[in-house]
Amino acid sequence: MEDSKILFDGRFLSLSHAGIGRYSCEILKNLLPLDPKQKFIVLLMRGSKLDKALSAAMFERDNPVEIIEVDERHYSLGEQTTFLRLLNGLKPDLVHFPHFNHPIFYRGKFVVTIHDLTLSEYAERGGFYKRRLYKYVIARAARNSQRVLTVSEYVKKILSKEFDLEAGKVVVTYNGIDGIFKKVTSPQALKKAEKYGLKKPYILSVGQWRAHKNLLRLVDAYELIQKEPEWQGKIDLVFAGKVDSKYPQLRRRVQELGLTGSAKFIGFVEDADLPIIYNNAAVFVFPSFSEGFGLPGLEAQACGVPTVASERSCLPEILGEGALYFNPENSKEMAKKIKTVLEDKKIRESLVSKGEQNTKRFSWRDSAQKTLEVYREILYKVKS
Repeated sequence: MEDSKILFDGRFLSLSHAGIGRYSCEILKNLLPLDPKQKFIVLLMRGSKLDKALSAAMFERDNPVEIIEVDERHYSLGEQTTFLRLLNGLKPDLVHFPHFNHPIFYRGKFVVTIHDLTLSEYAERGGFYKRRLYKYVIARAARNSQRVLTVSEYVKKILSKEFDLEAGKVVVTYNGIDGIFKKVTSPQALKKAEKYGLKKPYILSVGQWRAHKNLLRLVDAYELIQKEPEWQGKIDLVFAGKVDSKYPQLRRRVQELGLTGSAKFIGFVEDADLPIIYNNAAVFVFPSFSEGFGLPGLEAQACGVPTVASERSCLPEILGEGALYFNPENSKEMAKKIKTVLEDKKIRESLVSKGEQNTKRFSWRDSAQKTLEVYREILYKVKS
């Protein structure tokens, strides 16, 4: 059985690809020790730096992983030509593409992970043709793959309906939470937030700047809170995440509302510091219209931060009873829920407790185990 070759497309393992890179890293790191004799090939972008624990998982096993470096980037012509020829030459028995992009003419057996349909629904920067292209490639991946892995029941339902997939083809493997996200009580450790200029109590948002993230309404809600005499000048709004010059609307809204002194953009936060940024927050807000999983919300819960979230997409499924929900199209309702958490100690403590319990449902090891079971079912017809 171990003679079969499983190839994992690890091009996202470059540290610059945070979301899918993290998924790829955690799946491999937890999956490889589960079957140390199975033959694995991992494709990497040339010069990629690997997580130390992942490197250990690759080489400290009975059958060390074969690494092949490639130059073909995602969404490139080379992905559809040179990369395709490489796959055909290697003749793997199964390929796992951890994102929908793949050589559309590849005819071997493959599994694809589709995290969400956000790029096709909200590809506002590329317009109509970009959305059509995304939908075409995603449709090919969904229909031609042996199995589609996805990260929530919400996305499974959408995928099954959108592409008319038969029952059982889409398998939910929830994401996990990195162990670095936990409560921090050391005053010295918590002071590390000061290097980002954070001292006052603050409302926190973590993630990319995109239209579907609904950050403009979060700014509107914050302005309503700032108008309240008891909160005026006493709490900041903090955006953690790469400052994106292609989405100027966010800074513009802050300036228009006269909030430049209290709405702070701290940019990209190193992984080692992110738990501290969470721990120091008075409340975490997740205002998105659409998410495939919503990992920042779970990270906030794991750090003991009361969480307020949109009632849309997968967020109620993932955050469970550990969040207070609002209509993301209603800034007044969002502001009201944020204020409730800030002002009601019992509700705040209840959310923290329920949030902590909720995070116990999610484990990268469980996700890796389910992924391995899918591989085995396809290759060896073994059902767990």
